[in-house]
Amino acid sequence: MSTKSFSWNKSKQSQATDKLATDVELTEHTWEIKRIAEFYHTSTEVGLTPDQVVLNRNEYGENKLTPPKKTPLWVKFLEQFTNFFSLLLLAGSILCFIGFSIDPEKDEVNLYLGIVLGAVVFITCSFSFYQEAQSDSIMEGFKDMIPRKSKVIRSTGAQIIDATEVVKGDLVELNEGDQVPADVRVISANELHVDNASLTGEAEPQQRTGEVEKEVNGKPPPVMEAKNIAFYGTIISSGAGMGIVVGIGDNTAMGQIANLTTGQEKKRTPINEEIRKFILLISAIAITLGVTLFGIGFAQTTFIKNIVFAIGIIVANVPEGLLATVTVSLALTAKRMSHRKVLVKHLEAVETLGSTTVIASDKTGTLTQNRMTVQHTWYDDKILDVPAARNKKEYDQMCDDSKGKMYNTEDPTFKILHAIGAVCNNSKFLVSEENPTPVTEGWLKDDYNMLDVNCSSDASETGLVKALQPIRDVEEFRKANPKIFEIKFNSTNKWMCSIHDMEKGFGMDRVMMLKGAPERVIRMCKTICVNGQKVKLTPEWKEKFQNAYESLGGLGERVLGFAYRDMSDQPKNKEYTSKPEPNFPMDDLTFAGLFTLIDPPRIGVPEAVGKCKRGGIKVFMVTGDHPITAEAIAKQVGIIDESEGKSIVIKGDDIRDIMELSEEEQSAKWDFWLSHKQIVFARVSPKHKLIICDNAQKRGEIVAVTGDGVNDAPALSAAHIGVAMGIMGKDVAKEAADMILMDDNFASIVNGVEEGRLIFDNLKKSISYTLTSNIPEIGPFIIYMLLNIPLPLSTVLILCVDLGTDMWPAISLAYEEKESDIMDRPPRNAATDRLVNRRLITFAYFQIGIMQVLAGFFTYLIVLNDYGYTPRILMGLGSDWEDFPVMCTVRGNGAPGSCGYGCADPDFNKLGLGDIEGDRKWCQQGCNIPVYGYGDPFIEHTHDGFRGFGAGGEEATCGRTCAWFYSQGNSTGNTFEDNLFAQYCALQPAGITYGFPSRGKASSTATSKKAPAGAFYWWNGRPQRFPNKNYQSNALAYAQTAYFISIIVAQWSDLLISKTRKLSLFEQGMNNNKMIQGLMFETCLGIFLCYCPGFDTGLGTRPIHGFHWFLGVPWSLLILIYDEVRKSIIRKNPGGWTDRFTYW
Repeated sequence: MSTKSFSWNKSKQSQATDKLATDVELTEHTWEIKRIAEFYHTSTEVGLTPDQVVLNRNEYGENKLTPPKKTPLWVKFLEQFTNFFSLLLLAGSILCFIGFSIDPEKDEVNLYLGIVLGAVVFITCSFSFYQEAQSDSIMEGFKDMIPRKSKVIRSTGAQIIDATEVVKGDLVELNEGDQVPADVRVISANELHVDNASLTGEAEPQQRTGEVEKEVNGKPPPVMEAKNIAFYGTIISSGAGMGIVVGIGDNTAMGQIANLTTGQEKKRTPINEEIRKFILLISAIAITLGVTLFGIGFAQTTFIKNIVFAIGIIVANVPEGLLATVTVSLALTAKRMSHRKVLVKHLEAVETLGSTTVIASDKTGTLTQNRMTVQHTWYDDKILDVPAARNKKEYDQMCDDSKGKMYNTEDPTFKILHAIGAVCNNSKFLVSEENPTPVTEGWLKDDYNMLDVNCSSDASETGLVKALQPIRDVEEFRKANPKIFEIKFNSTNKWMCSIHDMEKGFGMDRVMMLKGAPERVIRMCKTICVNGQKVKLTPEWKEKFQNAYESLGGLGERVLGFAYRDMSDQPKNKEYTSKPEPNFPMDDLTFAGLFTLIDPPRIGVPEAVGKCKRGGIKVFMVTGDHPITAEAIAKQVGIIDESEGKSIVIKGDDIRDIMELSEEEQSAKWDFWLSHKQIVFARVSPKHKLIICDNAQKRGEIVAVTGDGVNDAPALSAAHIGVAMGIMGKDVAKEAADMILMDDNFASIVNGVEEGRLIFDNLKKSISYTLTSNIPEIGPFIIYMLLNIPLPLSTVLILCVDLGTDMWPAISLAYEEKESDIMDRPPRNAATDRLVNRRLITFAYFQIGIMQVLAGFFTYLIVLNDYGYTPRILMGLGSDWEDFPVMCTVRGNGAPGSCGYGCADPDFNKLGLGDIEGDRKWCQQGCNIPVYGYGDPFIEHTHDGFRGFGAGGEEATCGRTCAWFYSQGNSTGNTFEDNLFAQYCALQPAGITYGFPSRGKASSTATSKKAPAGAFYWWNGRPQRFPNKNYQSNALAYAQTAYFISIIVAQWSDLLISKTRKLSLFEQGMNNNKMIQGLMFETCLGIFLCYCPGFDTGLGTRPIHGFHWFLGVPWSLLILIYDEVRKSIIRKNPGGWTDRFTYW
């Protein structure tokens, strides 16, 4: 099983949290460039000298990440054998071998049992190893991000070297497309932008400058937010720059985060903890019973037999197939989840997700669609909807349903707004293998989805193109209005503009178009377009604009402003430039209107969040977005619902501020925050996820965390269950996670929650089914020890139940469908709602288990009685049943009185004289038997001696044999005797010529069961007809086999009642085909083990009479009726006595 530890090392976790909370250890972002150069003995002009390169490498080490230590596979395999169940069974196997080696009689049962127990352990451990073996090498995910080459400037000139040869102090040249070879302090930059997605998950490229980071409120800014550091492994998305290496290998931000991830002590999952406690409980019961009865057994039997029976007690208590059943069940569920777009890496994570009380989810791409979509437009002082249509049919339907709330393509102002959005835009639809159909063709198809087509350029321009394409093909629009000049968007201006020669009919020959941040755009305008006409931008219009801007922004939407200027007053052949300043008017524009964009919620997410709430799961949104945007999306998806109580939005600055408080104050603050049911964390960095996760866990929450960046890896590892994104997620995040969402969809997490709760329910049902058969397995050993009756069930047959007949039915319960209320009940309380609780033990052991053990003993006694051994004679005979023939007295009605093995005060001088009187003297107390009875089952006693005996007793030595019977053509001429001969000979080896190899015990010791005075053989309900101890042994084997079959018959009903915990079987129905197959399997296996030749030697089974199969049926029906009545009472009286004490 997984090695996660639920009661994990809190000090280590806190250290990891604190370390990440205080950011990576790097301070050079606050240093002046001169200080950095002096510290590393480098030059900002020519870099390091060759000698200094060597010195710096010796002092700071190489630019390599240290791989974590790996556990060899052979060690992982051996760890499987350390499970307590496995250790118990291994100990039992070894004791069996020891017992066999020192047993003077060399009882082969001990040898077979030792082999079987050893094989059970090996097979189950091998299976678990196969299912659970996982690579712990999180560092493997870093391989694709390790830069291969780097350009450095050294005193000997520019060089391209392996990234591993870079040292601290190296002067590095950074160009577009390069992978940053180390943590680099930027000293100069020209529009340098870095893609940090591989490290932080941030989608937008981040600008880098050479400016020193200033302190904020007397504190240096966190290095992960520094604008002058380019981090190891990130990509230069645009621009160029120079920098000095200040961090290499394990000392880089990525290296430190990797060490936090790989050094994190993993938790034991809730299901693993439940199984561990269950194993300890069952093992304690097994050992206690085994040791206790071992002590009691010394008064009745030999040391060797006592050891074997103690092992039997332990084997009967240990459900050997349980771990394999759990592993298979989890694997089956994981396979089912893969069809629901959830890849499960660690099997136990399936159930853990079902136990989750808090889901800390990313916003972008998880709760939302990860594509900016135009939502609204504002013009002519109207806020109108903009449809997001996948194809023409859907667009036409949206237009028909709009009821005046959508834009009107005939509005003069909208025509201008449409033109600016379409042509002042560089985004293009891309044709790819996934989308080979051009948009103009696909748009006309009803099954086409334009929204899924990839585009060039950024998210905002892409959103505009997809919103405006339905009105007019954007490419055709641009060709009709060619661009002659452009100023690209930059972070300083926060706008882009382009100049176009316009097509006839537009109303202007040449137009400058501009789009960008509304507050910047409005400042450049003096007029505003209203109904297609320019009017003065009065304070009233500015107020209307501001109200619209704030209203739309309050919805969490990204707002873009659009403006234009008629350039007809400019010379036709003018060459436009923006350097050093634009050579055309930029302060006399006309404001056209607004478009707003939002990353809309994924389809199904609001419903999924609603399911979580109904199921008592709190959903935290954790995002780097603006608080207003985050809150707006939270409301749209249902995370925040004002009707459900007070919500709270916590910013990253709030978390950073409380880190300076004392531990008690921090704890109080977190308790206050996390006591809210509706929580949004906004403007937080990925490092805060670990802090959020840690504090939620301290409150006893079972936390699931989603993430996609490298910096998310520690939180994914620390959470009870880490969920990585399959599409947007980076390899390291996927390695650190327990499961991966292949579609990045939050709704898939909720599917996982349902599956997790279902597997817990089904495991509970499977364990209840498995444990129930423990009682009919343990019962025979307890009764044997207490009453010393012949053992009703052998240890080998117990293993046939646990690893044979019970296995498939137990696994089939993993296929049970969920119950209707599965997402309407709160997450299970780990402290009270255990996988195996008192009520389940009571139900399995003392209700259904008792009925099964009664069925077994009823069957056992009936079968022995049918073979001549009535129940009243069995007590006290168990220890020597296999070794000596039973001798009994006979009552007046022909029934046996008391029975035993030994004769009191035997007269050994009379032994073997060959006459009746001598034989009689051999056991003076009444064991009146011939010395040599060669197999005749019909010896009868008369007052004077034996039937047909002469004075010399010759016929006593020549009794009729099975060989004689066969020689007579299976006929003696007497139908009654023919039937008895046939029954008797069926239990004997072919051609046997002797009845019993030894007499009754000639001993009067306390350990011997003495034969009473006047005792004779007893067989088949008639006096003096029992032939020998071989028959006696076979009769017991028949009874043991029948007991084994009674367990199978009783387990039929047990399996059916395990389908539901509260619902009626007849309401649930038999819709589980695997269960039907399981019923057929256990029945067929029982038949095979009974009637297949050869199994009698190894397993001790016998081909029982067909009638004996049905002895357990009444008890099986009783189990079914009892449980239906119990469930009916629970349903009718929820919370009543029956519910409280029997609902497991």
